Amino acid sequence: MRETFLDFYADEYQQVVRFLMIARGAALHAAEDAAQEAFIEAWRTAHLPGDWERIGNRRAWIRTIALRRYNRPDGTRRRRPPTVPGVEEVLADLPSLRPDPADLAIGTMRVLQALRAIEDDQARAVMAFTLDGHSDRVIAAHMDIDPQRVRNLRAKARTLLRRHLGPVRRQEGEAAR
Repeated sequence: MRETFLDFYADEYQQVVRFLMIARGAALHAAEDAAQEAFIEAWRTAHLPGDWERIGNRRAWIRTIALRRYNRPDGTRRRRPPTVPGVEEVLADLPSLRPDPADLAIGTMRVLQALRAIEDDQARAVMAFTLDGHSDRVIAAHMDIDPQRVRNLRAKARTLLRRHLGPVRRQEGEAAR
């Protein structure tokens, strides 16, 4: 169980932080706090008999939990994360997951800025789920909306992104995709 959770954490932590930054325009530290709290809840769930196995789509589930943690009213946010026995050992076994800042591309920053410019929270959340590879059905279930609404929100967000980012410039000889 421990190894499964460590693998899940290693695979998903940075993706959940990125998801929150896109879905809610969260600052890095706020996204990391919400992601950390979501993984603490996941760790607790992993230790309850049968609960971890009942979660069908853990990738979408952890993002839903992280959104809830991020969206809590300010007065209910914790100043200090709770201590959970054993979490320190789990985290100590993982290498640093923070990417080297030099690896961030200028194009990525432009896209993040464009995503933050989308004022509709639901449309931004749909784009974040989409960028993480979730299907319309999964997104609809986790956002409690109709799959057609997911497609409409995605189309709206893409239109706004095209407007914000402008035309893509291609170098001479580069094929269109």
